[in-house]
Amino acid sequence: MTFTTGGLRLEQPFRIRRIGHFGYHSPDITATVEFLTRKLGLNISDIDDFTSRLKQPLPKVDATGWFLRCGSDHHNLVVGSQNLIDTREPARKGAVVNQLSWQVGSLQEVVEGVSFLDRKAKLRRIGRDTPGSNWHAYVYDPDGYVNEIFYGMEQIGWDGRSKPETMYDRGFTTLPELPQIPEYIEVDNALLRKDADGGYRWSERREAKYQVEGILMPQPFKLTHLGRVALYVADLQASIDFYCNVLGLKLSERVSVLGHECAFLRAGAEHHTLALYPKALREQLGFAAGCGFAVASYQQLIEARQFLEKQGVRILDLPAELSPGVHYGFWVQGPDTVAIQIFYGMDRVGLDGVAPKPTTLPVPHSQWPESIVHGGAAWFEPPFLGPWA
Repeated sequence: MTFTTGGLRLEQPFRIRRIGHFGYHSPDITATVEFLTRKLGLNISDIDDFTSRLKQPLPKVDATGWFLRCGSDHHNLVVGSQNLIDTREPARKGAVVNQLSWQVGSLQEVVEGVSFLDRKAKLRRIGRDTPGSNWHAYVYDPDGYVNEIFYGMEQIGWDGRSKPETMYDRGFTTLPELPQIPEYIEVDNALLRKDADGGYRWSERREAKYQVEGILMPQPFKLTHLGRVALYVADLQASIDFYCNVLGLKLSERVSVLGHECAFLRAGAEHHTLALYPKALREQLGFAAGCGFAVASYQQLIEARQFLEKQGVRILDLPAELSPGVHYGFWVQGPDTVAIQIFYGMDRVGLDGVAPKPTTLPVPHSQWPESIVHGGAAWFEPPFLGPWA
């Protein structure tokens, strides 16, 4: 059975364009937020207080969700305390990963995707989230990881403010009817009510003392986009089947890592967006899940490693085979169990759908040259829209 989506014949009634955001839990949420903002340079776009929604009381710091971004998307990371998930959802107690969120092309794709996902897997919830304003459907993968398809992520503009809570009246917890009013009418209505002001704006800025390719910034590098997510799975083939046959990702490559087969899947022409590692590797690698952010230039990658080393950030020594298709990169870990890769340059898959051979592996840090020859069209390097800081 095929579906017609935006004039294209597809095997799903939606088409994933990219990984939009990733959510996880921390045993020390205050330290994690500090690490993500003051070490990695992400901005806080919103803070969500769950206090009134919890059946069991928690300290406010543990009952808070944090939304962080590197560009204009309302969020690229969502982090909360481990106590929050353990208290709010006992069935998922101990879960480190909260969600993987995949952007599709339209609200119609989300709505038509609901019945498809409900037949193929287990739905978690549907509707429209606030904060963030994205229309969505959540579904579980074979390991219980929550995957979201979404459309319409709120954009943070020049003033750095998110939507105020008074505009959350357009949040949904059920399948929306089509068509829905456009975003500008929502804003017009809020302006008429005179309640469009007052959204969250993060003002805890550090001194901009580093000259970064012509711009003064608080750290000598800019994370430009969330590029990849890494998960441990119990049954590699079952996970491949879910992500390919249900969500529509494509398998780029299988690679052996420390004697264990891993799989790498993509949403578009990038070598991969999702890395699947067998659970047997978790103890050997020492982290519970991973994600990767690209930087704006190769020089910034060099500066990022030097800066983070001086800041005392833990830099991990991990096998290069964990990141096929990535040219240059390194892994760090903050005060939680999630490893974060910072990288520059990723291979593109050709028109034949085959990953480049031989497989590109990250160059060891000890062999990084002062400058490199750019890989041209063979590299996946989307432009960053807007100012760095």
